[in-house]
Amino acid sequence: MLKYNQDFLKRYLKWGWLAFISITVIFAGITGYLAHVYPTAIHNMIKLLRSILPTSGNNTQMFWGILLNNEKATLIILLLALIPIPGFYWLTFIMTSLSVGFVLGVRGAQSGWLLVVKAFVLGILPHGIFEMSALLLVVALAAQLNRGWRNFLFSRQLQQPISVKALLLQYLLIVVPLIALAALIEGFITPILLQWA
Repeated sequence: MLKYNQDFLKRYLKWGWLAFISITVIFAGITGYLAHVYPTAIHNMIKLLRSILPTSGNNTQMFWGILLNNEKATLIILLLALIPIPGFYWLTFIMTSLSVGFVLGVRGAQSGWLLVVKAFVLGILPHGIFEMSALLLVVALAAQLNRGWRNFLFSRQLQQPISVKALLLQYLLIVVPLIALAALIEGFITPILLQWA
């Protein structure tokens, strides 16, 4: 079971990173194009997003805000796994990928694509490696939970029993530390990197 689970998690990481990069690049290009064609609409979307998103205070407040937000996102993924529709739990991950693409596309339209590369390398990549990996691992755990739940609901027998305890343990020992590390980097190191750039 453990070897199967490791292979399953690795497969989700590999294909998930490919999906993240593809979605982000495509949506950044679309957003950059739309920012040139419909600058007022993009400007209004940015204003709306700024009004929704909390303002950050000092680095410690930013760390806790990011940590709590990312924990909520992973818990939403696990809750979505309880809806007996295969793949529905990918929704949070896809929205995160789209939002990164949107930010990079707007940045590219405003400041040029060279600054987008800088923003990605210095502003997203340092914490994003850990944050997106944590999200992908949760998606993999959610896939297992969803499959087991659907088997239970629709066949009344578990063809491949899942251990909720094992899933929870993986969540606590792998995902939570990755999310905490990502929040630490995003709250304390990323602002320094962005000022340096």
